[in-house]
Amino acid sequence: MIAPDAIAQLKALSEGFTLLYVEDNEGLRIKAHRLMQKFFSNTIAAADGEEGLELFKKHQPQIVITDIRMPKLDGLAMIERIKAISPSTRFIIATAFDESEYLHRAIKIGVFDYMAKPVKIDVLIDTLKRCIESIKSEENGSIFNSYMNDMLNYQSDPLALISEECILFVNQMFLDFFDVDTLNAFNEKYTDFGTLLLPHKGFLYNHDDIEWFKEASKDSGKLFHTKIADSKGKNRHFILKMHALPKKEGMYIMSLNDISDLNLLSLFDSNAVKNDEKLRSLSTILNLMQVIQKNSAEVKIHNFYKGLTITNPGLIAEVEQDRVVAKSSFMQLKAATHQRNILISSEIFPSAILCEPLEKVDLDNQAIIFKQMRFVPRSPVQRKSVRVFPEEHHTVSLFFEERKFHGDVTIYDLSIEATKLELNALPAGLKTGMKVVVDMVLEHDRKPIIIHVEAEVFRIDELPRTFYVVLKLNPPAAQKKLLIEYVARRQMNLIREFKGMQIG
Repeated sequence: MIAPDAIAQLKALSEGFTLLYVEDNEGLRIKAHRLMQKFFSNTIAAADGEEGLELFKKHQPQIVITDIRMPKLDGLAMIERIKAISPSTRFIIATAFDESEYLHRAIKIGVFDYMAKPVKIDVLIDTLKRCIESIKSEENGSIFNSYMNDMLNYQSDPLALISEECILFVNQMFLDFFDVDTLNAFNEKYTDFGTLLLPHKGFLYNHDDIEWFKEASKDSGKLFHTKIADSKGKNRHFILKMHALPKKEGMYIMSLNDISDLNLLSLFDSNAVKNDEKLRSLSTILNLMQVIQKNSAEVKIHNFYKGLTITNPGLIAEVEQDRVVAKSSFMQLKAATHQRNILISSEIFPSAILCEPLEKVDLDNQAIIFKQMRFVPRSPVQRKSVRVFPEEHHTVSLFFEERKFHGDVTIYDLSIEATKLELNALPAGLKTGMKVVVDMVLEHDRKPIIIHVEAEVFRIDELPRTFYVVLKLNPPAAQKKLLIEYVARRQMNLIREFKGMQIG
């Protein structure tokens, strides 16, 4: 009696495999063929070696079970002919004969295994399982070596072939880092690779609802910061990338790019970076740009045309000591031509990088060239609400402690939730957290829109001759509706204006 779970296990393991069964005894062939169909979705039966060879040529099965003594063409002769066509095919001999001559010849031509008739069901299941696992192991090794050579171009980083969190193959650099001789030794020492990813702010590791493999494989090619201790217990900083293999669903090559020597770990600790010189260091930014370039990773390039956010994918094409070359779309280049700066964001940057002034915007080669770069702690990229620049013909009045401020005031930008005012002087005593009142007269289609709203001072930025005051708005329902309508219409006008600028 065959255990149902044994059949189910073998059937699941044999998914996608075809088996050829060759037997000259008709009764035995029919009975055995029916049994094989319980294990394999695709099975073929042949009455002798000659028919077996023809069926092999037609169906190319991965596994062949055959008798030895058969008319027309015996089993071993058939195996030799098939081997010449497909060396990777696995052969299992099932025979009642035990002559050493046949066995020696079978070993010489590379038969996978031998089963004595009558074949016991448990022996058959075990033999087929080992045979399929042998094929898959060889296939995985072939895939790994092929992609290692062709796609990863002999990288010196630790590399691993992974399927559903199970590490199938690794390169020598991987073994060296973990100080083990074989993959089996690694698996015995570390039962779960996820436990090796150490907690660090902004890094990839198992925590809360984040499971490292699901997160990393969700977006093939995305870069992740990771921290892993080496065999001596020293923490190392890696950039981890999962590369999905074409036509092999669920299989990935994982690369670990060691960037420990760049000493960037502190950049991802908010308590440590407030006065960290690395945030202002050009060399730090260039090092991160080089990591992006090495991994051919995509970045996001942002610009702001009169408050309108222009975001496009980009690539870092060149990184030199005195300049960086980025590639992006024509739309982004036109925006950069107008603004003369860009913001670049990436999952491996602790914050967006402001590049200004731009050295050159090369429309012919779709390139943006820049030398000056710095991290920006408050990035417009992180804005939740749409901000727009108002028309030039607008007026704004600021009331503080029930008195009107009589200096020059203009609206720098405006959203539904906040506004940024530009002042030539600062009202005496004005501080963050204080309550004010703002009157704005905006114009749309030559019609005035009057906004009267209470606000709170959120931030004050002082420049040599100008002050910027950011106010959090608290409009009543009717005023909020007017703001929503104005911002939406102004955004559409700016989109049309920007598109017209591209054509021009």
